[in-house]
Amino acid sequence: MKKIVIFVFVLCMTNFCHANEMQEFGKQMSYFYLNPTEKNFIELQKRAANFEQELKSSKKHTDIIIALMVARISEKYNWSIQDVFFKKQALEILQGKSKLAKFINDDNDVNPTKLDIWWASYFATGDKEYLHKILLYAGEELPGKDNISKLLIIGAATWSFKSNCKQHKSVRDFALKMSNDSSLSMKKREYLLKVVEFADNAHS
Repeated sequence: MKKIVIFVFVLCMTNFCHANEMQEFGKQMSYFYLNPTEKNFIELQKRAANFEQELKSSKKHTDIIIALMVARISEKYNWSIQDVFFKKQALEILQGKSKLAKFINDDNDVNPTKLDIWWASYFATGDKEYLHKILLYAGEELPGKDNISKLLIIGAATWSFKSNCKQHKSVRDFALKMSNDSSLSMKKREYLLKVVEFADNAHS
């Protein structure tokens, strides 16, 4: 009985440590743009390789997201991609010829997955062009239920932009700056002020 208890304890601790490592990896992905060094880039790829099974089995297509991030980082800083399981996919994205690469680069083909692609691209590079793309949909008027596709896109963009304003100061600062942009609709500017207030209250 004692051996069984010890085994269960060790198994639980192993799972706990693994979950913590996954959480740290997620943070590294989300905040890479704040400290983009080649050393951190290599570490990001090594960590991803350690979670190959989890990334490939994820229903959120996390393996594609990491391949995209690696491609974006490699392209921006001219750093080498390591010989890991997502290298082929990352190179295909860089070449822009595959079906996936064409979808990633087509800003007219938008669905909730494209929002994930834009967020991942921002977290990889810090380039605000991706925030501008997301802002085209965030805070927009929701259509009727007869347009489910647009309803999902706007809903996801509105929620994710608000959430990331709280988690990322750079997104919050971008929102504040854009709230003063007279080219945006009053409704959009009011939305931006609300998400800034939400972010500030969360950290007060």
